[in-house]
Amino acid sequence: MASEEVNNYITKRYSKWLDYSSYQCTRAGIPNESLDVLNETLMSILQKPPELLSELLESKKNGHTALDYFILAIIKRNATSPTSEYQNRYSPIPVNDNVDYSQLEIEDQPNSQEEQEDINDIMLDKFHRVREAFDSLGLSPLASRVFEFHFFQDESFLDWPGPESKKLLYEIYNGVRDLIRRKIFGESIF
Repeated sequence: MASEEVNNYITKRYSKWLDYSSYQCTRAGIPNESLDVLNETLMSILQKPPELLSELLESKKNGHTALDYFILAIIKRNATSPTSEYQNRYSPIPVNDNVDYSQLEIEDQPNSQEEQEDINDIMLDKFHRVREAFDSLGLSPLASRVFEFHFFQDESFLDWPGPESKKLLYEIYNGVRDLIRRKIFGESIF
């Protein structure tokens, strides 16, 4: 959370930054988004460590603080750069207004037999094949628990309740996965 001093400074400079945001947004062809650009910029600034914000506020140059320059740079980037966080989040999908969509002949036809099958049935079948191969391997209790935890329960090894290291867990998991893959594809396991 930003300090009271930083919050007061933002309140004091808000209208000046809004003018700059309006200028940059007009140049970028998005004049109605200047308020959004400024607010998005301030939201990202306020997520920075309070110590950094205080340091930027205390550093002065040519009558302005480093915080001013920092915010102005982010406003400009958000308004003008197509790769900025703001543009990625809020830019609309390009649309060609010259196309008469009623004249387009669009027919959804599957390209192959596999696409006609229900994707859920395919995934369920694959899941059952993995389960059958897993059950037939006769694994040690630890190997079984590790594979079930990560594959069937979709849990992260960061949440593993046992004393084993992540390296060991991944080695066990990858070994079991390879055994299952060989079993499913008919390769020799031993």
